[in-house]
Amino acid sequence: MTRSISLLCLSLLLAACSSVQLPREHYWRLSLGQPPGGELPRAGVLRVADLQLGNSLSGDCLLYADGEMHLEPQQLQRWVAPLDRLITDAVVLGLSRSRMFRLVKSASDPGDQDYTLHGRILDFAEHRGEAMPFARAEFAFWMEDAEGLVFQDELRAEVALIQLGPEGAVSALSQALQQVVDQLACRMRAAGVFRQHIDAVPGK
Repeated sequence: MTRSISLLCLSLLLAACSSVQLPREHYWRLSLGQPPGGELPRAGVLRVADLQLGNSLSGDCLLYADGEMHLEPQQLQRWVAPLDRLITDAVVLGLSRSRMFRLVKSASDPGDQDYTLHGRILDFAEHRGEAMPFARAEFAFWMEDAEGLVFQDELRAEVALIQLGPEGAVSALSQALQQVVDQLACRMRAAGVFRQHIDAVPGK
């Protein structure tokens, strides 16, 4: 009898444990929009070096900032790969899709280049406060060619969250990153990068 009771208690305990729903981790990636078509390649070969991630952004969790100094990781909401790798790949893709360069390479691609783009990720998080939550993407970029520094600048974009929660934060961060890539293209143009490699076009 005692053994039967023990087995019954064990069965009930296992059944209770199996019914408990443990928190599930979610993994997120960035998504860049397709830039307008029709832009002809105007510059040579660009290599995008691996972007450096600020120490305050280390880790693989999505972050939200409450004020300018307090950061809070969302433990169950994670990037699908290291954040610096995700953002570097997104910048390479965004500049490739712009068709402003003959070729855009990553740091590991073989061959030579006309320009090398370096960068540091200063902020990439959801910000909460008294106002509406927003996503901020902030970078320090500098570009070099064979003769030295072409330009250096800090670029930032902020996008309000239309949808609260991690999905809304990732969507807004993706949009903010796309805006930074667009700003970066304008900064390159202002630095005269494209004037040195204008393709010969009939009638011009």
